[in-house]
Amino acid sequence: MHRSRAGFTLIEALVAVSVAALILGNVAVMLSASNTGYEKESSRATLELQLDQTLDRITLALMSADLNSLNPGAPNPAFHTQLEFEQRLGVQNGVVVRGDPERIEYTLAAGEVVWKQRPEQENERSVVWNRWVRQFLEGELPNGVDDNGNGLVDESGLTFIIEGASVTIWLSLERIGPENKPVTYSRKAVITCRNT
Repeated sequence: MHRSRAGFTLIEALVAVSVAALILGNVAVMLSASNTGYEKESSRATLELQLDQTLDRITLALMSADLNSLNPGAPNPAFHTQLEFEQRLGVQNGVVVRGDPERIEYTLAAGEVVWKQRPEQENERSVVWNRWVRQFLEGELPNGVDDNGNGLVDESGLTFIIEGASVTIWLSLERIGPENKPVTYSRKAVITCRNT
């Protein structure tokens, strides 16, 4: 008489568990890699969006600035980490009407771009536009040399260059992304003060 076998042998059960563990391990590795890739792209996208928004705010504020109100008005090759200006609101009875003084500045200690209305007055208004500004522009090192080839030396993460009626704005943002690696984006915009 022949007996039928019920269940698995110990070796068959161990082989099945080993195969299942390998499959689950591969799935976990794939999910982890996918998650890390998503975090990297999300970090990059967030930083790039912040860069675009901050640069847009700066350019919009300066586009209607009265050229004669720009301070400092130093010519190229000087660069500045802050720029004071007044909006030109129009002309009344042949006289140019300007808005309150404004300032856009880079604060090194906090790594921030700050917009101020009526700076250093009792009723000053201040808004932080970005908190991820690099200490120096991308590619620039604090060594007294023009490392990034733009004609300037040791320029900061927010740099204004005034040439005639044009203002060139350089902005570099950086934040720590996944795996503790810095993610950096930089962009340049050139605007013309229309109200000269």
